[in-house]
Amino acid sequence: LDVDTRARALELADQLRGVVGGFKIGSRLFTSEGPALVSALAARGDRVFLDLKFHDIPTVVGDAVRAASRLGAWMVTVHGSGGRTMLEAAASAARESERPPIVVAVTVLTSLDPSELGRIGVHRGLPEQVESLAELATTAGCDGVVASPREVSRLRARLGSDPVIVTPGIRSGP
Repeated sequence: LDVDTRARALELADQLRGVVGGFKIGSRLFTSEGPALVSALAARGDRVFLDLKFHDIPTVVGDAVRAASRLGAWMVTVHGSGGRTMLEAAASAARESERPPIVVAVTVLTSLDPSELGRIGVHRGLPEQVESLAELATTAGCDGVVASPREVSRLRARLGSDPVIVTPGIRSGP
């Protein structure tokens, strides 16, 4: 639901309910409309994928995952580059929640190419960085990862069939 208003988000949800598996709320809509929209969709029985890519100190991320769970989020994202302790805090917070959300760790943003990775201090190849962060996240207790569709077969070979792998959506126009 990459839109700016609650009204448009609810309109789209009404049109797509039963056709899609859930609704992603990212930072754009969440910043515009806040937690109440997550709760409203969850109260309607919708699965809400809260894609806020939490990346902070472990206690803050754990608290954010708990808060997302209280809102009714079905799935939440954290940054794999936040480190083992942060990932463990997110996974633990989810497990302790009354309605545990699925926690998936973003590996490498699809906007980052090898040269940009180098500028931020990552000098291994992009596929190796994705695999490393995916393994870190899953061994830390996360339910899965977010990765490019190009990485799925490599990740399945390395991680097996259990972890959830979420791939970015494909846009059909500008």
